[in-house]
Amino acid sequence: MQTVNIKDLGEHIPGASSSVTLNGLKEFVSVPYHIKWYFGSESNKIFPLFLQEISDLNPNKTGLSFLVPRNPFFNHARIKFFGFYINNKPVGRVMAFNDYNYSKTRGAETGWIGHFECIEDENVAEQILQTAADYLKELGVKHVTGPAKFNANGEVGLLIDGFDKKPYFMEPYNAPYYEDYFKKFGFKKENDWFSMNTDESLSNGYLNRIENMMDRITERSLRQGKGNRVDDFIFRNIDFGKLEDEINTIKNLYNPIWGTGNHPQFTAMTDDEFNVLCRGIRTIAIRDLIFIVEKNKVPIGVSVSLPNINEIIAEYDHSRRFDRGYMPSYNFLSPKDLKRDIQIFNIIKNRLRTKKFSSIRILILGVDEKFRKNGVDSQLYYKTAQAAKSIGIRHGSGSQLADINFDILNPLFKIGKKSMTWRVYGLDI
Repeated sequence: MQTVNIKDLGEHIPGASSSVTLNGLKEFVSVPYHIKWYFGSESNKIFPLFLQEISDLNPNKTGLSFLVPRNPFFNHARIKFFGFYINNKPVGRVMAFNDYNYSKTRGAETGWIGHFECIEDENVAEQILQTAADYLKELGVKHVTGPAKFNANGEVGLLIDGFDKKPYFMEPYNAPYYEDYFKKFGFKKENDWFSMNTDESLSNGYLNRIENMMDRITERSLRQGKGNRVDDFIFRNIDFGKLEDEINTIKNLYNPIWGTGNHPQFTAMTDDEFNVLCRGIRTIAIRDLIFIVEKNKVPIGVSVSLPNINEIIAEYDHSRRFDRGYMPSYNFLSPKDLKRDIQIFNIIKNRLRTKKFSSIRILILGVDEKFRKNGVDSQLYYKTAQAAKSIGIRHGSGSQLADINFDILNPLFKIGKKSMTWRVYGLDI
């Protein structure tokens, strides 16, 4: 058995200290490029932009905040990044963290692991998971959940089904043998998350039924003089000219709607977290694909769909044969890695101007609980689908959908088919 060396790639303790550096984070996000399976014929791995990945993991303010702003999640989370090496070659990584807000909300000391990567070696995997568990145990954690970045508000779960599909933007994708490593270490299933990919034959029939239903509801409501008719509601696109106000509107909808119990591993986002998320969304958003529903000028529903930028990343990497092998530098300011990010982002900007995308990722879709199942939610699905179709979108992915969230699973699976399954595991330590 070869010796596995563990490298501390930085630890952040909120309000106290941080040894995390941009070069350390660059080394951490470079590890997947050393996982052989990702470059094999069965893989559909799409590597994210370096700057985006590092920005998500960055707990510090730096002189380069215009490139990688600080993630305010770390105002309430202690985290440590680990790299694993054999003969100085990366063989794995993991981050272990304690989200104080989540533990406070759930009333238990729960720790998390995320960004697990490993070569195909069970002994290496065991050392990686044991290192994360030991660190969390030192913090007083009693239960480990994951993998996730960083909870149900981000990318959550280990992919266990759907390896033959290309992941959409912000959908986790990992090697299939990871599932065995988690189970052999003692992790147990907590819940699953699904993605739904639209199917044209299914969606056309369902959307036609919604259109007919809207006519019937309106006629009946007018005849009976009832409120809460579909035509009592205004469905409007976001106003980028009033971005601050619109961010507040979406934020005030998001936390109450997603905090109703249908979303395991959910914890309310802070104002700072939500502001950063929305500003990130703004850089790749198309106004036609974002809807806010109002009743008497009070927002009661929201739909946010984004162009699937993974299709551009995949095209770029394939055209340069990066998908057959690429070795990034550990230097954060590496010219070749920055060139990749900048060129891809420029292509994205050009496509945004022409709205030339073939697929979208449905990121946020929800209606206030008081107004569900009266046609408003169906109308929101309908308008989102029609808006996407009007600009040439042919495919969409609704994810990540919790296995207990039947309010959203039932309608979405009428317009599409399950594509991927991610599993969240738990382990008592």
